[in-house]
Amino acid sequence: MVDSVATLTAALFLALVANRLVEALIVPIFERFKVDRFWLLYIAWVVGALLVAFTGANLFSTYIPDPLVGQILTAIVAGGGANFLADLFNDRLGKVTAAK
Repeated sequence: MVDSVATLTAALFLALVANRLVEALIVPIFERFKVDRFWLLYIAWVVGALLVAFTGANLFSTYIPDPLVGQILTAIVAGGGANFLADLFNDRLGKVTAAK
């Protein structure tokens, strides 16, 4: 049970770091040069992959014996999770701000 909680915490942390990096470094460039935001998802996946490569994180080691496949899936979760977290927080903050 403790290992599952640690794994989930690591996944959320990687997603949060990927989200903050993309929001702080990439989004302003996209806005400045009016680039389509469609590509942000793919950049977030690359950032997630870099974080996974540096940390060696594998959220699927219990279920998938091949470490490379587990790390690829972890990168997808970390990068895609960044967009999910941003959408979740933006939606929640928008509702809180609109209520005031």
